[in-house]
Amino acid sequence: MTLIGILTLNSCWNNPGESELIIGNYFVEWNDLVANRALVEKTEKDSPYSSGIISNYVFAVGNNSDFIIAKQHPYLNDLTITKYFIIDLKKREKTNEDGIYGPMDKQQFDKKSKGLNISELDFDQVYNENPN
Repeated sequence: MTLIGILTLNSCWNNPGESELIIGNYFVEWNDLVANRALVEKTEKDSPYSSGIISNYVFAVGNNSDFIIAKQHPYLNDLTITKYFIIDLKKREKTNEDGIYGPMDKQQFDKKSKGLNISELDFDQVYNENPN
């Protein structure tokens, strides 16, 4: 019985994660559970440390050299709710502002995207909408 407990704990601690580059030091990353997938920024590309930008569950991301767009299901028990975000990379780089627009609903996102001239930007990193 003790061996089963140790193996179970060990498998939780060693549960793999995943980190996929978006652009620069921005990644889509999860640890332990796929349902923890979030958008993060690292101080260096190979750093094990990151700071959260958009919390879980992020299921779609797109970008160009100036912006990152993301879709999030903030409540995994209700996948009918989708929040949208736009990250202004130039604003984050050059000012003390966070450069994050959102959370927004689809209508607000479409309006903001059009205003920023990024309405043609696609979500090209797409993950399963239901991580369970």
